[in-house]
Amino acid sequence: VRERGGWVMRATGPAEAEPESSGAAVPEPEREPEPELPPLGDEFVPVLSTKELPMGKRKVVTVDGKEIMVFWYRKEICAIEAKSTAEAFYSEGFLPAKFTQDYGIICPTTASVFSIRDGSILDWYPSNPVLRKLTPKETCRPIEVYQAASRAGAIYVNPEGSLKDWQPESGLRSDFTMPGASTRGGSDTSIESNNVYGLEPKMYLEGSNPDDAPSLEPEGVPQAAGNISPATLVAGIVAVGIVAVAGTGVCLFYQNFVGLAVFWLVGISAVGYTAQTLTNFGADDSTNRL
Repeated sequence: VRERGGWVMRATGPAEAEPESSGAAVPEPEREPEPELPPLGDEFVPVLSTKELPMGKRKVVTVDGKEIMVFWYRKEICAIEAKSTAEAFYSEGFLPAKFTQDYGIICPTTASVFSIRDGSILDWYPSNPVLRKLTPKETCRPIEVYQAASRAGAIYVNPEGSLKDWQPESGLRSDFTMPGASTRGGSDTSIESNNVYGLEPKMYLEGSNPDDAPSLEPEGVPQAAGNISPATLVAGIVAVGIVAVAGTGVCLFYQNFVGLAVFWLVGISAVGYTAQTLTNFGADDSTNRL
């Protein structure tokens, strides 16, 4: 460096290196891959899309002839049978039912609480001690609970249910039978199926073989008279009615009340004799013992 009056030497250090600017983007940390959901079996059936079942909604679908209610509970998809087993057949079902905090659903009619996990009865007639005493809990089966899952925007349900091997608890009365069961000589109805109109108990005549065709008339018992033609029956009823009205009118016209009484006694006797003859009502009672 030249200054005024001469040269002056100045020592200079190495030039500071400027930071190199790189145009490459900084790599982001690798994300863990989302776990793949296991595939569903062939027994699962698609019933709804996830858009059709938003949070807080309930839907009733029919799969293999079964009415199934699908709903969300604490971010889980659940599926149970649509109607309470504690209600009558013609009921609104679980659509208006309330849930409990311990995975229970309240029957709208009886206030009984069922588990939505295994279908068991958590509380039986809590607000009606009389019905709770008269109707044992063992007479009501648990509700069906079905497997449900969501895959690829669809909701799948396994309609096979969870009660295939269920058996009622002990303490039931002797005429309690399971669905589809048949007891020879007993009732063919079942309480847990809410079957109000059941069949009468089977009856067999003394001396007959129960394994044979069920007949209420053993061999040797006189049969009733043959079938009567409907036209003959109607004509007979009309004729009896005409005679009764005409005879009563004649007696009342002449104010003969004694004759009216005799007329009705004779008429009733004639009708009774005819009915006895047609139905063979006078058969020997000893041959008709059960």
